[in-house]
Amino acid sequence: MLGEVIVIGDLKLRDGASGDAYDRLGERMYGIVSALPGFLSVKSFKADDGEEITVFRFASEEALEGWRTHPDHVEAMKRGHAEFYASGFLQICQVIREVGPFEHG
Repeated sequence: MLGEVIVIGDLKLRDGASGDAYDRLGERMYGIVSALPGFLSVKSFKADDGEEITVFRFASEEALEGWRTHPDHVEAMKRGHAEFYASGFLQICQVIREVGPFEHG
């Protein structure tokens, strides 16, 4: 969808970070973001070398801003940097062209 905003996240966990606590926080955040207007989807992909990429899709910049500034998400980001993440990056992209959908029969 033209104008859609894609967030690509590559966040690496610290050695010794609690995977269970991180997963619980992630589940709680998914429950919040999935109920927000303009949230479209989130999917994570893990490569053979262990790198994990997460792709969030939002209908607009306004929808992303609603998530970025949500008080529970702001607190979760602070906790993530203090407790879970060793390094990482986020890329925020906007769809400028789209091809498809198509099917081959």
